[in-house]
Order: sequence, then structure tokens, then C-alpha cells
Amino acid sequence: MDYKQVIYNYQKTQYSPLEAREALYRAAVAAFEENWTFMDTSFQLGDKALEDGLDKETIEYTIRRAFSQEKRMGEREDNIPKSGQSLDFDEESRELLKSQHIDPDALAIPWPADDWRKDLVKLIDAAFQPGDIIEFKVAETPNTHQEPIENITSQKDKINKIMRNLDGDDGALITINAINSTSASDESWKYRYAVVDSNRMDLSKQLAFYKALNLPCVALVNSGANTVQAWVKIEATDVTEYTERIDFLYSTLEEHGFKTDPTLKNHSQMVRMPGVLRQGKQQYLIGLNEGAQNWDEWREWVNFSLDGNPMVELASYHSHAPAPENILIDGMLSTGQFLALVGPPKSGKSLSLINMALSLAQGGEWLGYHSSASDVLYINFDLSKNAFINRIHQVAIATELDPNSVKLGLIHLRGYDFTPDEMADFLVRRIKGAQKYEQHKYKAVVIDPIGHAMQEATATTIKQMVDKVISATGSSIITAFSTADFITGNYQPDGLLKLNSNTDDNSFSLTGLFKEFANFTDKKIFWNYPRFELQS
Repeated sequence: MDYKQVIYNYQKTQYSPLEAREALYRAAVAAFEENWTFMDTSFQLGDKALEDGLDKETIEYTIRRAFSQEKRMGEREDNIPKSGQSLDFDEESRELLKSQHIDPDALAIPWPADDWRKDLVKLIDAAFQPGDIIEFKVAETPNTHQEPIENITSQKDKINKIMRNLDGDDGALITINAINSTSASDESWKYRYAVVDSNRMDLSKQLAFYKALNLPCVALVNSGANTVQAWVKIEATDVTEYTERIDFLYSTLEEHGFKTDPTLKNHSQMVRMPGVLRQGKQQYLIGLNEGAQNWDEWREWVNFSLDGNPMVELASYHSHAPAPENILIDGMLSTGQFLALVGPPKSGKSLSLINMALSLAQGGEWLGYHSSASDVLYINFDLSKNAFINRIHQVAIATELDPNSVKLGLIHLRGYDFTPDEMADFLVRRIKGAQKYEQHKYKAVVIDPIGHAMQEATATTIKQMVDKVISATGSSIITAFSTADFITGNYQPDGLLKLNSNTDDNSFSLTGLFKEFANFTDKKIFWNYPRFELQS
């Protein structure tokens, strides 16, 4: 059976009150078979059923009956939002909204209004001026129609029937700007608006961009095909100004990741007309006069808000204290921090980092400090692969830890040439790739050594590398420096562990200086190859 044809015939046929109920039932069954939701069916068939003389209670009962027959799972009505459809934002969209202090979970796309067939009149009232003439047509047909807007707005009482005649598989289109005006003294009516849309992005993501980028929209229109067309206020006086403004609009969108469609830049572009059905799906108004008030206000907002630098953040944005960062080593290290172990040459720093990495990977103790079991990525610049793995086994045997932990990832880079900036990009790719494709979220990254193995490495470029990796991934960076190298640099770690040798008894004093945790001084430890041990 051609279910689409059943629905189409129902929407185009006038039924008597005696026929209406059974006709609605057949159409609702067809809608179910076409995978329409209960809510979509109610909106798109219910309006027609009202005109056929059925009351709302009968309509709801009939559609429920159609959806509840054998093989029909029906809709779980308790999960249907009352104020609108919840939006399924991806992580990029959520972060974009949060960057502008917009709560993604508070956003929803409204359902069509009860009088959604009058959406064209609402749009005309908001977007056009007396004397304007607009052009419209059924999509994918050559014939267009021109009407003064007064001819349309004066027929509000008949608009339902007029709009139904424009229903079809391809919907209906209207010009984004007037094609003429009998009242304007110039040609600004040609250049008031531009459309933004993208069939390469879903509806939720488009709305996230429109909202977060504060686009000055006179209207947002659901296209009936899972996209939203934004009528953006360009407000140009001539074609030169229009071209400059639309180029700025599209480049701003592209810079922030919106996939624009350059074929829509024409000021005579035809766009989706609200108030009609397109393959049984509603083209309808989502909102009017959203975002910035006008073009000038929006351009000023762009210069203020989208310069790539952090915005002013009011304390009132945080009504509750945020949850503490994930602590990796008690009293010593949290996620997103930079920890440096500093000591004399050949004092056991590299072996101590291996010990720390093994402890972190298994939730063991390091010099009496408990760690949380976490994925750890170890960047070995110093030794050959075999020599490094032998070291891991030596340390694991001495500390009774597992040398084969699945939580410990290794990258061997001896002989590779990286600048610190190249190294940052490389680490970000590996860390993000491991999380996406290998289900490993590396909360700590050990780099040994951090400076001498890289080209153009200075204290400044190394610190920039560390900050870039932490900012992009949220991972902690752990490394070691010789005392002399650390003193001459300005590395500013969040945590500093200083080893000072005691010549009288072959011991070391360990001092800890931290931004987040309590400092400690002169913790006495002994070197017992291949690890440090606490004084018994």
C-alpha cells in the first residue's frame, strides 16, 4: 500500500462528519506505517480533522486507536515534551552554547502553534512593510505568483484553505525579500534579509549556532526536512552594502564551524514558506525576532564577543561551587594540572616517573600517597623501546606492580624531531583519538624528558605546549627537570616536587609545593634501585 498517497488523499479531500472519523483513522494508520510520531500525526492530521467537524477529544481517541492496534507500539506519551521537542545537541554544540552562558538543556524547539496555518501571515506582519509585493510558488514548479502583502493579510479567515492548496511533496517557497514595493523611496526592500541554512547539519546543531552566535533573525522557519532556515536581518540600502554584509555574515559563521551554503546568498532567494505541508511534514514558524535587534547591534556584538579571547564571567553564573577536579594522587595532583619532579642529574627521576605511572595505572601508592586508578600515557623520548620496557619490568618487580597494565599506554619517540608546538598537536590527536576509538581516557601524560629532545625548546615554548595539551584534553602533564634546568626556566607548574640529596646518609629530602594542596617539606626518602623508598 502507498501510505504516503493515503495521507495525501486525506489532506486533500473534504469529508462529511459521518466519513471524517474513519478517514482520519485510515490516515493515522498510514502515518504510523510511515514512522510518524504520535505528536507529528496529531499536529499534521488533527488540524484537517477539526475542519471536517471532529472535536479534539474524538481526534485524539481516533489517532490513539490507530497507533495502538496489533504491531503498533504507540508513543509513550509521558515522554512527549509539553512545551516543545527536546534537542539532541552533540558535544560541539553543547560547548558552543555554554561558551555564551546558554544552558543547552533549557532549550527546546516549539511545536507548531494551534493556528500554524496562519504562520505566513505572522511572518508577513513581522518581516514586510505596507506596499511590499512578494513572490511565491509550489516548489519544483516553474509558475510563480506575485501578490501585494495586503492581499494575503486581508484573508486571515480563509488562510487555512489557501495554505492547504499549496501542500505537496515539495512544499512551497517564498522570496526572502520583497520583489517590489509601492511605498519605498529607494530599493532597500530588496536587501533587508538573507537566509542561512545548511543541509550538512541537523536541526539541533543549526539552532545551537543561531542561538550562540546571536544572529539577528526576523524569523526561524522549520523547513519540514530537519533543517531550520534563519531569516537574518541584513538591512542594506544597496547591492554593494548587501554583498559586504552577507560576506561578513557567512565568513563569521564559517569561522565558528557552521557549514554554510553559498548558493543561498542571492537577495532574491526563494525559501521555505511557513504554513504548508511538505511530504506531510509541517513547514512552520519556530520563532520571530530572535537574537540581536538589528544588523548594527549584531556586528557590534561580534566584535565584543567573538574575538577568540575569554569573556567576562560573572560570579553569579555559578550558583553552586563546582565539583572538585578528579584527584589523581591524593594531596599532590588533580586532572588538568602540571606536575614537575626536580632533582640533581642521575638521581633516579626517570625511574621514579615510571614508578608513579605504574602506581597511577593501578591505583597504588607512590611514596605513601594514594592514587586513583587512571589511564596513563607515557611519552618515552629517552630510551630505545626495549630498554624502556625492561625498565618498566624492573620497577614493577621491585614495587610489586603489574608491568602489563592495560591502563598504561606507551609512545616511543627517541630519534623523532618535534617542536613543542608540533608536540602539543601530536599529543592532542593521540589523546582524543584514544578516547574516541580505543576507549582510553588518558587523565595523566608523563613526558620524559620534556625539553632536550625537542627542537626550539625554551621554557616559554614548553610551558605553552603544556598549557595547550591541558586546555585541549583536560589531561595532567607530569615530567622531570634537572635542578639547573628548572632554575633557569619559568615553568610555573601547579605542583613542584623537589629532590635534595643529603650527603651524610645517602638519602634525599623531598619537598612538595602546590597551588591546590598543602605543602610539605623535608620528607626523607632513600634511593634503593630502581625506586625511592620512604624512611622506615
